[in-house]
Amino acid sequence: MSGPAILKERSLSLREGILWGGRTIAAFAASNLLRPWRIKPLRPSVLTIYVTYRCNLRCRICGIWKQSPPDAAHPELTVKEFETIISDPFFRGLRMINLNGGEPNLRTDLVDIAAMLLRRFPRLEALSINSNGLPPETTLKNARKIAAACREKNVRFSLSLSLHGTGRLFDDIVGLPGAYEKVMAAFDGLKALRKEFPIHLSANCVMTNLNLDGLGEMPAWSDREGIPVNFTLGEVRERFNNQSMDNAILTTGENRKALVSFLRTLAAGKKRYHQHALRYFRLAEMLERGAPRSLSCHYFMGGAILGADARLYYCKKCPALGNCLERRAGDIYFDKANLAFRRTGLKKDTCPSCPPNTFNQTEASRDLLRILAFLAFRRPADKEAE
Repeated sequence: MSGPAILKERSLSLREGILWGGRTIAAFAASNLLRPWRIKPLRPSVLTIYVTYRCNLRCRICGIWKQSPPDAAHPELTVKEFETIISDPFFRGLRMINLNGGEPNLRTDLVDIAAMLLRRFPRLEALSINSNGLPPETTLKNARKIAAACREKNVRFSLSLSLHGTGRLFDDIVGLPGAYEKVMAAFDGLKALRKEFPIHLSANCVMTNLNLDGLGEMPAWSDREGIPVNFTLGEVRERFNNQSMDNAILTTGENRKALVSFLRTLAAGKKRYHQHALRYFRLAEMLERGAPRSLSCHYFMGGAILGADARLYYCKKCPALGNCLERRAGDIYFDKANLAFRRTGLKKDTCPSCPPNTFNQTEASRDLLRILAFLAFRRPADKEAE
């Protein structure tokens, strides 16, 4: 949950509203007035943990499942090893943690990992998981336990399941017959679970050449199921092991025009997508005009990624900086050579073309004035979308 969308998700009490407003203004001031003066980046407030690189789908847009399974030479971190790494004071200021993969629910100790993080970070505000929802039984069992632990610690719990289309289209993209039916079973179970626990549930739809014709069905699916959909741009990344799948992923020519048109339709739906409408508008500008990225990135503001093999990254497009089992995370993050790469290889060369696929609370606080100005400005297309 992020920025102004918090007010749309549920009714806030006067006290909660005042606290939320105060935190937002404080975060905006810190992001725009204090952080720009710093020479070194802050310790991370946001951490993504790839708990595994294993996956039980056979996607045509992601080849992470083709990688070798963990072995003695490249093991997955144990819960104890994860805890040893994050005990570094470098991670002391974490407010948001995302558990990702691969498929996180393939870890038989996923609940233990979440419990350890909740215990280690008493000031944690949000814990989120990205999953494909399969198998549904495991997803629901783990979600129930983690949601209960988060409620006990007063931590927001979010769960996003991948859904790149409906019916056979989704089955074709993920390479598994009957996958859509299984994901829908997971969604149904999670919707029922929301009656017991305050779970923020969403779907993540990756836009590629394979689902362009079916993207228009997703807003209707969202309305029907009562589940918000986050649309992200398909990318070729080393972590995804999908360099050979670029023809299925990257849009060109008429396909790109169709994608831009879809994004502009999303951007016009301000009442539906709130601050994400601005993200869709900027993404359309990047694809259509080659405009540089203008929205903030929580990784560059103060984020990091920890891999299942103990490797540390500045962001999702960054090569590994070092291994946290061999060297402390803080020493790796603030290494002079790594910081030099962060200023040049990332900020100057990579960041301008990196698509904004998130708009979480950290990013929204930084871009608050842009969001408010965008939401206040009305065009004829906006009225039609409403």
